[in-house]
Amino acid sequence: MRHVISIVVEDQSGALARIVELFTSRGYNLESICSGEAEEAGIHRLTLVTEGDDRKIKHIIRLLNNIVYVIEVTHLDPTESISQELMLMKIKINPKIRGQVLQLIEAYGGIVIEMNPDTVSFRVLGRASKLDGVTQTFREFKIIEMARTGEAAIHK
Repeated sequence: MRHVISIVVEDQSGALARIVELFTSRGYNLESICSGEAEEAGIHRLTLVTEGDDRKIKHIIRLLNNIVYVIEVTHLDPTESISQELMLMKIKINPKIRGQVLQLIEAYGGIVIEMNPDTVSFRVLGRASKLDGVTQTFREFKIIEMARTGEAAIHK
């Protein structure tokens, strides 16, 4: 089962490394990590996505709370939280398919960032499942480059 964990940490060198080490040393996989400044200066919020049963997640949360720089750890319930991810994609196009590609980008709520005669770069914002669908759709074209931020999440 997929779980989203929000961690508030002091902005200190090595804080992220300790958190990642906690997962890797136990063989737990991190599907995504999103980190950035939080509501107060000197504080960062990390959003981690991982897989596991409830027992494993409770164990992870207990271990995260023992890390020196960690202020707060929250297991986010999908029904009580808001999450979004950003994806940037650059695909190869030609004049024959340009209109079709632009319609698909618009259908997914994407925004074109740059268009050249043979490529189009765009961004799409949404839940991870939506971005998985975008990726599958555009695999029929030539994806030149793609980057995803990882999920950012907060309580409703």
